[in-house]
Amino acid sequence: MATICVRASVGHLRVYEPAIQDDGAPPPKEREQDRLRLLQKIQQVYEDALSRLTEKWGCGAMILERFLGGGICLGLMDTRSNIIVNTNLTGVTRPVSRDEVLVGVVKEAKLRDIARRSLHGLVAFLTCFFPYLADWEAIRYLLLAEADPLVAARVISEDRGLKTFRLASDGPLKLALRCAAITAKHPRPKLLTFIWTSLPLKSMLLLTVQRALPRDHNQIFGKLSKEIAAGPPSHLLRPWPELTACDRKVTEVPYQHSTSLRRVLLGTIHGFYLKALARMPTGELQSRFHRSLLKAGHCYGPFDPVSNIILNTIWYENSFPPPIQEAKLDAVGTLSLMRIEARSFYGLVSCLCTRYPNLSLHQALRCLLDTDLNLELSLEAAMRMQEQQSQFSSIQSAYRAAAIAAWHPKPDAQVEFLCSCKDILGVSRLLAGGQQLRSQEVQHLARLLCPNSPAGTPLQQPLVATRRLNAVMAQGRKQRRALRRISKKINAALRRYGSQNSQPQCYQLHVICGANKFVSGPDYCEESGPGIYHRTHANFLATQLVGSIASAPILFFAELSNDDDDQDSQLLCCPVDFPPPCAEPVRCLFCENKGIRIVHPASETFHGLELEFDKMVRREDLYDKEFDPELEEQFYTNRRMLENSELIAEWVEGLDEDCMYVDSDDFSDD
Repeated sequence: MATICVRASVGHLRVYEPAIQDDGAPPPKEREQDRLRLLQKIQQVYEDALSRLTEKWGCGAMILERFLGGGICLGLMDTRSNIIVNTNLTGVTRPVSRDEVLVGVVKEAKLRDIARRSLHGLVAFLTCFFPYLADWEAIRYLLLAEADPLVAARVISEDRGLKTFRLASDGPLKLALRCAAITAKHPRPKLLTFIWTSLPLKSMLLLTVQRALPRDHNQIFGKLSKEIAAGPPSHLLRPWPELTACDRKVTEVPYQHSTSLRRVLLGTIHGFYLKALARMPTGELQSRFHRSLLKAGHCYGPFDPVSNIILNTIWYENSFPPPIQEAKLDAVGTLSLMRIEARSFYGLVSCLCTRYPNLSLHQALRCLLDTDLNLELSLEAAMRMQEQQSQFSSIQSAYRAAAIAAWHPKPDAQVEFLCSCKDILGVSRLLAGGQQLRSQEVQHLARLLCPNSPAGTPLQQPLVATRRLNAVMAQGRKQRRALRRISKKINAALRRYGSQNSQPQCYQLHVICGANKFVSGPDYCEESGPGIYHRTHANFLATQLVGSIASAPILFFAELSNDDDDQDSQLLCCPVDFPPPCAEPVRCLFCENKGIRIVHPASETFHGLELEFDKMVRREDLYDKEFDPELEEQFYTNRRMLENSELIAEWVEGLDEDCMYVDSDDFSDD
């Protein structure tokens, strides 16, 4: 993983950029010490739980069998209660050898073994619940939470500033419990998951305190069959953080996990760009604004992030139009969109830290989290943090640091624009309301922001044909053809979606805003060739036509086949909600591995969710049944996903997609 460093040779400006050589992790010795401390804590809980179990039911063979067979510390209560519940309700009855039990007491080696397996399960619970969470970070959070998995999850959510959660009955909790049980080598992971997500907690507690021990699971579930048939219990119909009891205190986090916070902020920024794309008129976006948004449509400035993206885009397009008018394109380059999001992030951080030089990097990230990345509010929050310090830089210097960090093509011009645009009358009124802008409103904004530009937005000085220019233009046409292939598939999927919902020909593609073609793979079988990926995940915006009137753009998710023949009718196409700031994301193994930000549906099944996570924690290959993890390196692991995704998620430099958007300055040296 990467961390952040200050760029050299920028004077008094604090300009931040990715530092790939440093992953922000503590030294190996410190990580091992944390692991041993957690293991010791878990062993103490097991000793206490075993003491309670034998005190209530004696140290007979049945209770010891169940304890060793299923008493892992995963669940929705405190750690000790989880062990007791799992011992009684999920433990398997099996013969206990003399090597495991000595004079009615579990031998220390067996106690250490189940504690170790539980530690692995607890780490898997958190890393499967939360994206971009390293194993060593999970261990730190578990230490703070006294090895309580749900309290640790709540600590993480508060540390990351998450504000929007799904119900506990939804998939993430079930996924995390099942993967954790598999990792902990529980004999019945599906049963454990079913119990914790199907039975009322009060009934489970009553079963664990009764004097007579149920002899089998049929006896248990016979008593609870009516409650199971009634649907999800009431405690699962609330957001999952509410499951932690009031007396289970959430500890303040003493660590500064800047890497995780950075990824949360990048996810929030992605949501702003989706909303900005939805607000732009279709014609102008496809013909002109997709270029200026990807080059200079940063989300920092004196307004809210979405308004800043729109204003920066319109201003740059009218101030520095392209030398060549390209044909319309109904897609933005996925990596280019992610890059402008990463550049905006580094611009925001650099602006804050330059404005207030005594502000630490972690404090800057906290300011951005607390204000949903609204720069004006973040600057106010930073000022309150630094009220004891009188040192600060001018807003011009802060904007200049932002423009440099964000790789703006015209940094001096942008600084001048950002320092003046808030005072332009009429701008705030046109941006108010959050509705999609009409062409007339965009033209009015362009006249307000660029009063000296003549009507019609003239092109820059035409480029003189050179061998390099011709090669770049040819590569650009190749990139556009690739986007049009995806566009063809998405248009077909959109037509089928309309037909399936009795609304034929009523949806019109607005823009494709992200695609990951590396889904369901790699498959190395002979029939499909080396390293084949079978599917694509994509987001796009589409308007719904009601007569001659188009609705506001709706965000869609699609799972498409990568085959040339038309198989998309068997795959998925559905609307999804725009992600609110700092929201709990829906996980996808494949998109996270590539670091590509795709919004997935919370209530639909797609490739990359349940089966794939199960196979990852089982250490199985997705396609190779003969794979041996002891002899070969596993392709998908939590560590490798973090390493693979980091470079793409925070890339700020050049891309092959740049060939689609040529400016005069790109060839100034030819």
